[in-house]
Amino acid sequence: MEEMLKSKAAMLAGSVIGAFILIYGTAILFNLFFGAYMLQGGLADWKYGMLALLCAMPFVLITLFGRSDRSSKYAIFAGAVLFSVLFVIVHLMMVLSAEAMQDDAAERVLIVFPVSALILAVVLYFTARNEIVS
Repeated sequence: MEEMLKSKAAMLAGSVIGAFILIYGTAILFNLFFGAYMLQGGLADWKYGMLALLCAMPFVLITLFGRSDRSSKYAIFAGAVLFSVLFVIVHLMMVLSAEAMQDDAAERVLIVFPVSALILAVVLYFTARNEIVS
């Protein structure tokens, strides 16, 4: 039981910390390379933090409510990797395509990225669970 709690706590912390590193790390790197941020306020914009929390939430929920077995760990890891690739590519296109986003476009980003993370995490969770059971 204690091993399971340590494992869940590590996965929970890793999900949240990983989301913040992904969101803020890509923002910093893209600003260094291309001189622009996706959001209008730069790193000080609170929407970056909100985006990181919302994107981490599906992985946190799977960690908390999913079974503590190999399939859950696989789903979280695979989902995080695939979401990271998706996020980096889309974030790069947004930085290169236009000026920093205004409030209405930023609100849509705060919805689209977390929903895509949720869909990806849920699909991988059920796929991994069924594959291990079969």
